[in-house]
Amino acid sequence: PGMTSPTLTISKGNLVSLHIINEIKNTSEQKSTHNFNIDEFNVHSKNLGYFESQSINFLADKAGQYTYHCTLHPEMKGLLIIQ
Repeated sequence: PGMTSPTLTISKGNLVSLHIINEIKNTSEQKSTHNFNIDEFNVHSKNLGYFESQSINFLADKAGQYTYHCTLHPEMKGLLIIQ
C-alpha cells in the first residue's frame, strides 16, 4: 500500500477540524511512529503509534499555500491551500 498525501483546500476563515490516524503498520524491523505538523498554524500532533489517532483544530486565518509534514519522516509531506 502506498502513502497518500492529499492536497487539502480550505476556505479562509474556517475553523478546521482534522482527525489524524496512523494507518502504517509496524514491521519486524521498525515500529510505526508518525506525527502531523503545520508550522504556520502552530499545529503539532503527538507522535502516533500504529492505529493511534488525534483530533486537531485550528483557524484557517491566513490565505496561502502551506506544507504539512511529519518531523520524523521529512519526505512525508503534503500541501494545504487556504483561499
